[in-house]
Parts: sequence; C-alpha cells; structure tokens
Amino acid sequence: MPSPAFDYIIIGAGSAGCVLAGRLSEDPDCRVLLLEAGGAPGADCRIPGLYGRLQDSPCDWGDRTLPQRRLNGRRLYLPQGRALGGSSMLNYMIYIRGHRGDYDEWAASGAAGWSYEEVLPYFCKSERNDRLHDRYHGADGPLTVSSHRRNPLVERYLAAGCEIGLPFNNDFNGETQEGCGPLQATLTDGLRCSAADAFLTPARERPNLSIRTHARATRILFDDRRAIGVDYIHLGAAQKAYADAEVLLCAGALRSPQLLMLSGVGAKEALAAKDLEARCDLPGVGRNLQDHLHTRVRSAITQPIAFAAGSDAEQQAARAQYEADRSGPLASNFLEAGAFVSLAPGEARPALQLFFLSQLAPDYPEAGPPERHGITLTAYINRPLSRGAVTLASADPLDRPVIEFNALDAPDDLHCAIEGVRWNLRLLYASAFDDIRGEEIAPGVAHRSDAELESFVRRTASTTWHPCGTCRMGDDDMAVVDATLRVRGVERLRVIDASIMPRIVGGNTNAPVIMIAEKAADMIRGSNAGAAS
Repeated sequence: MPSPAFDYIIIGAGSAGCVLAGRLSEDPDCRVLLLEAGGAPGADCRIPGLYGRLQDSPCDWGDRTLPQRRLNGRRLYLPQGRALGGSSMLNYMIYIRGHRGDYDEWAASGAAGWSYEEVLPYFCKSERNDRLHDRYHGADGPLTVSSHRRNPLVERYLAAGCEIGLPFNNDFNGETQEGCGPLQATLTDGLRCSAADAFLTPARERPNLSIRTHARATRILFDDRRAIGVDYIHLGAAQKAYADAEVLLCAGALRSPQLLMLSGVGAKEALAAKDLEARCDLPGVGRNLQDHLHTRVRSAITQPIAFAAGSDAEQQAARAQYEADRSGPLASNFLEAGAFVSLAPGEARPALQLFFLSQLAPDYPEAGPPERHGITLTAYINRPLSRGAVTLASADPLDRPVIEFNALDAPDDLHCAIEGVRWNLRLLYASAFDDIRGEEIAPGVAHRSDAELESFVRRTASTTWHPCGTCRMGDDDMAVVDATLRVRGVERLRVIDASIMPRIVGGNTNAPVIMIAEKAADMIRGSNAGAAS
C-alpha cells in the first residue's frame, strides 16, 4: 500500500523547520509532515544555565571539523541540535539579528526582497519582546525575547565599556548596533524558549500536522527533476513519504547540502567521485561555508560573585534554588552583556562582536568546567573572509559530512581576531574591575605582542557554532537557491535554513534563521495558494 501523501514534507525540526510546521499547519486544509532525526528534548534542555551539559549529548550531532591547519591542526567542535527545536534547543539563547547592512548586502548581491526593511516585519512577526516596544520589535509573536536583570558583574562590564569609550547601547536589535550594552535572550519565566517551544508546541495537536521523530532523511525522491518525496529511516526501518506540493529542506548548513548531494544535486564531478549520479549539476552546493571565529580572554576574580560551574556545592545550591522558583544562576544563560566595536573610524558595520560571560569558561570547548570564580570575555569576527566547504565522506547517507572551515585562510581574519583579544583586554583592565580582578588566565600577562597574541589565537580560537552559507541564495552560477529559496534547476524543492545566507550576518544566527522561515512560509503560501488539497 503506498504511503499517504502530504502537501509539504519538512526535513528537520530545527529553528526553521519548527517555524514552517507551525505556520503552514495554520491552514487546516494543508497537510504537513515534519521529519526530525532526533527525539524530544529532555527536561534539562529548558533550564538555561545547563546548556553546557547538552554538548556531545544524545540531542547533539557532536560534529567535528577537519584539522584546521592554521589553528595548529586542531579539529574544532561544532555542536548542532538533534532533537525537536534543533540548535535552538542547545544554543546559548542570545537573540541578535545582525546589522541592517547585512541584509541590504544580501539584496544587492542578488537576493531580491531580502533587504533590511523587507525582512524587519518578519523579525517582528515572530517576536514577543517583554520590554522593548517600538518599530523594531514585536509584542505578539510566539517567540519570547527577554531582557536580563542587571547584576554586579554586568554593571562592572558596562562601566568598563563606558570607560574605554564605547557608547552605551540599550538595544542591539534597534536603530544602531555599535556600542556596549545588555543582551536579549530567548527566555521565558526562567525557561529556555526554543523554536519548538514557541512554534511547534502550540501546533502539535492539529490533525493536519504529523511529526515523526527519530526519522532520518536519507534521500530526496525525484520524478525527473521534480521533487516528489523523501526516503527516510524511522526507528531503523526504511520509509518513504510523498509531497503533493513541495519538499522543504531545513536540515541546517551541514546536512542540507549533504542531503542535496546524496540526492544527486551538486557539483557533477564531486558526485561522480562518490559514485553518485548528478541529477542537477549545481557546483555551489556545500561551498561558501562560513562561521564566526571567536577567541576568549579569561580571568579569575577575587570575590565569589560569579558562578563556578565546576563546583559541586554551587551546582547543587543553584539547582535547588532554580527548582524552588526558577531563579538564581541557572535561570540565566550567563551571557547578559556585550558590545559591537569597529576596527577603524567610519566603519560602516562593526567588525567585532564582544560577549561578557559571568563565569570562567574552559580554555577549550572539550575541557571540563573550572571550579574557580572568574569571568570570560569573548570576541568574534563578524564577517570573516575565509571560506570553507561541506563535502561528502561517501555515498552512505549515515556517514557524517566532511566539514572544512579553512579558518584564518584570509589574513584579515587573523588581524581581526587579534584586535578582538586586545579589545577584551582593555575591558578587563578598566578600573571597573580593579576591585575583583584576579589572575589573568588567558592569554596571560606575559603575552601582549602581536606574535604572542597570534600564537594565542591559533592555539585557542574556535568556531562560535554559527555555520551558514552552504546553499547560498543568489542569481549567479554558484547560487544554490533563488530569492524564493527554490533550488535552482529542479522543481518543488526549497532550502530554508542558515545555509541560504549569502554572507554570514554580524550577530548570532538563530534569530535570522527564524526570520528566514517566517518569510519563507509567506512565500510558500502565496506561491501555492489553491494548490493544497
């Protein structure tokens, strides 16, 4: 007996997939199937301060890059969500949209309809901001965006920013981006607000929405060049599903290009090398991989006013406080303030984003949490020039994709990273921290020359876990999708996730992915009006 058909099959229940499932199923006549390789997230996933425990857990793909030759041959850890909510279920919950110029650049490079003023309504549509109410913010959307309560460490950081000449900025998502100020987060009443919480949970009981977890897509099915369905493995059994309208690929910047290539959509020569027949020769699939490279300045403090994540006693006390009334350290993501700074006067868009973490982060993501009280000041390159690629390890759909960032391939990226370290050292040594500053752990007081800071960056820098760009939107030969997110050269197939970004935005990527899916839902409903049965 043939499998029942749906109007839309959504591959991946991450930030984009949850938005699409929620929005498209609002039409009771629209039949939607959502496939997710992982399962339902556990209760700890909603506790903001426990995000570190989710890394390399069953709800994380736990990816690693190839050895990065300009980072001393290190393989970088790259968490990606594998559960309902995707990476919004294990990320650090920071809500930043990027600079208006990022989207204007998208539009100018061939992505018509994606300028800042054209995407702003979709940011607002998704958002329910608990404090900010103006043309830049929404009040009625599904996604709760909250502002943190100030604490003594954040106050010191903001004072340090003022001392070194950074203007105070109360809203990085508002009129201007540059300056130092508080961060916003996807938190609601002491709980994480993932895309699944915001968009999927309210829709789960709709009879026209089918959600299948532990369902790993292995191939997109085609009739000639027309996408008609999906092969997937559900709890170990091979299954097929068919779509009467469109297949919507939302598997993220690593697995969306992988699935396209496994389905015969990609560079013909690369597919042939893996014994795959090219259905559509699209050389841009998997190319243009970008991420924000960050480096951390770390310092002990002399007063116990941070959260020592490695201390059993503090962990137990924090858990008890949180379970009593959802307050205390675990109700925060510990990233409550930051800054956007420029490297040169008159720079159109700030080159660096800085973060203040009110605990002592490990030197490497794989290291255990320190028991000392301390603070971490992070800087990342907003618009790296280095480009990498996602390629196939083999034709086996259960193999992991091969991830090559080519980190620091562009010399300007190294210069920017070093300047980020210097900015954070200025903040650390502002007088606002004089009464609590302890030992400088990294890079260490003996390391201040350009050569020493270069060595420090190469030894410790890591991805910020914002991979994007591998199914780039545009109108040139290397573009994978057009401005309506349709895959070029085939029919009834769209890619909707961070992979479509022509260039990475200057800011965290979860809010932009949600915006992309909101806009895509409107485009899909408009183009297929009357087509769904």
